[in-house]
Amino acid sequence: MDTAANTPTTPARIALVTGAAQGIGIASAIELLKNGRKVVLSDLKLPDLSQIPTALRANASAVELDVADEAQCREVIAQITREFGGVDILVNNAGISLKNASGQSNGILEIDMPEVQRMIDVNVLAIVRLCQLVLPGMKARGWGRIVNVSSLAGRSKSVVAGPAYMLTKSAVLGLSRSIASEMGQFGITTNCVAPGRILTQMAMQAGEEVNRQYAAQIPVKRIGEPHEVAAAICYLASEAAGFTNGAVLDVNGGFFMS
Repeated sequence: MDTAANTPTTPARIALVTGAAQGIGIASAIELLKNGRKVVLSDLKLPDLSQIPTALRANASAVELDVADEAQCREVIAQITREFGGVDILVNNAGISLKNASGQSNGILEIDMPEVQRMIDVNVLAIVRLCQLVLPGMKARGWGRIVNVSSLAGRSKSVVAGPAYMLTKSAVLGLSRSIASEMGQFGITTNCVAPGRILTQMAMQAGEEVNRQYAAQIPVKRIGEPHEVAAAICYLASEAAGFTNGAVLDVNGGFFMS
């Protein structure tokens, strides 16, 4: 429990979580709520707040947001600023991994430029845009936390991800280091989590057999759970993480060790 978030001298922090309708996003929202944050959950379709424990629901709100739509991003940030004063914690969790008709990722000879561009728009450029929108307010308040969700696919060779997805998740790491270097002096930290195979809708696209074979290669011999990634995100968004900047937390059961 992040007790500092609830002291009389510390204002309630406002968090925006993208891709929050399910999986890692909803799990992260719940953990942030447990830590005394006010959380705005966003996704392409309005997140269902009934997934949140009743005792935490009063501090949660939901908005529809296509992170690849610049006008929508601007309006959501403006709305949060009007209602709450601004975004203190930004969790860039929204992401896509496009699959072909057989449910697999296209290889380097199969991917076309529209597919690559779509993943860049959602997985990378949306993060740039949202960071640009929230950083001025964070600078003015002298405090901010940005947590970007990368992937094992951006850290090392991936068993199932294709080149376009690996490209975008590698880019998230470089972007995060750049923001961390520039904005750390203003009390703003920027970090990444890099999940391995996690039991989410995206991971299930590959099928049970692929996941079974994947789990066999992980030292802990299982696939991860969304709440385990959420715990890492919650730490990086905490008051205690003020000296953790430009870092990557690998949450992959030991599949990749650096």
